[in-house]
Amino acid sequence: MRVLFDTNIIIDGAVPERPHHEKALRLLSYVDRGRIGGLVAPVSFSTCWQVATTNHDVDPRPLFETVEAAFELAPMNRAALREALQAEGQADFEDAYLAGAGAEVGADIALTRNEQDFAGGPLTPYRPEALLRMLQ
Repeated sequence: MRVLFDTNIIIDGAVPERPHHEKALRLLSYVDRGRIGGLVAPVSFSTCWQVATTNHDVDPRPLFETVEAAFELAPMNRAALREALQAEGQADFEDAYLAGAGAEVGADIALTRNEQDFAGGPLTPYRPEALLRMLQ
């Protein structure tokens, strides 16, 4: 299974004080151990950096090093941009762009806490709890 990790899951993994931190780490570890294929879009790194350093005074580099080594990058290329520009049912352009990038490299699902932002897009959204249940 190839899983595109939404930016909110990456932020949860980087910031220990976030309520979903432990779930995010468990899911990240499934990628690190090769149990699932993990995909991340480059924009997730910059957004996570901004949130972690500005709002939480956390250095996300340790997490980034793990993600960089274990995950595949989902390039936010022209095809992904076209997908986002044509998306009608998606509430958020960044999420439409993420979904397009994931779909372009063969993601099966989008792992997110905001399922509604991926509704109607090319990837089926799953909440962390649902994916954890599937993997047990």
